Amino acid sequence: MKYGKGMLGMSGYTLIKCILPLRSQFLDLISTSGKWDQKSIETPIMLKEGFMIKRAQGRNRFGMKNFKKRWFRLTNHEFTYHKTKGEGALCSIPIENILAVERLEEESFKMKNMFQVIQPERALYIQANNCVEARDWIDILTKVSQSNRKRLSTYHPSAYLNGHWLCCKLSADTAPGCTPCTGGLPANIQLDVDGDRETERIYSLFSTYMTKLIKMQEACGSKSVYDGPEQEEYSTFVIDDPQETYKSLKQIISAVQTLEQQHTKYKRDKFKKTKIGSQEHPIGDKSFQCYIRQQSENTTYSI
Repeated sequence: MKYGKGMLGMSGYTLIKCILPLRSQFLDLISTSGKWDQKSIETPIMLKEGFMIKRAQGRNRFGMKNFKKRWFRLTNHEFTYHKTKGEGALCSIPIENILAVERLEEESFKMKNMFQVIQPERALYIQANNCVEARDWIDILTKVSQSNRKRLSTYHPSAYLNGHWLCCKLSADTAPGCTPCTGGLPANIQLDVDGDRETERIYSLFSTYMTKLIKMQEACGSKSVYDGPEQEEYSTFVIDDPQETYKSLKQIISAVQTLEQQHTKYKRDKFKKTKIGSQEHPIGDKSFQCYIRQQSENTTYSI
């Protein structure tokens, strides 16, 4: 059943806000047009974090440019990396300084799953854990920086090594890119997102797969308490942080159940106020007759 905008619009946003704090702002952040200013949200919103390997940026000509494992964090304000989770930032890149985010060809360092975050002065080369993680990082970094005014239209798909770019062989490290950028949207394209419809889809998916959400929550709970055998259904992937996943699933399940109760109450109240033969539900309306039958069965069952 498709509910009216007034009902689902308010309850739907309640669902999103119940899932995790600031998640509704996160949805706004990644789905609005390119002209929207991310920093209009003063509170930093955590968008993604995790360990990756980065190549030293070489801030001086004779500095070491080796690879190190670092903890990366992305908010709507900045992209940072840390020596480990919970420690202070070793480097902070403001979102407005990200000019492009593109894949880096494997031939550069003979390493797979690499991408580059291009800044005005240099590029930060990063290796993700796998191809899925690399794509996720590229996508979200591109979306959060797509409104930057100085975004590049071209880039170098390979690294600058031994005095020249491996892709185009140019010797100047400031040479313009030789390949069109692939990420982001042209400035003249506007995204029109129906928030009510998208929220309804999210609720519908959670409601449809509620049984699987509960089973996944149980799997996370058992893994948090003891490192026992994983359920067969969830043995094909790794849950990095079962405790946090358990908390998130618990909030989602609670929010969906609360919303279902609101829907039931709404339908019950509407049924009591509806008059057969009115202009809204004329006599002979088969859909309404079916609705009455369902409500009668529900009322009998509840009694």
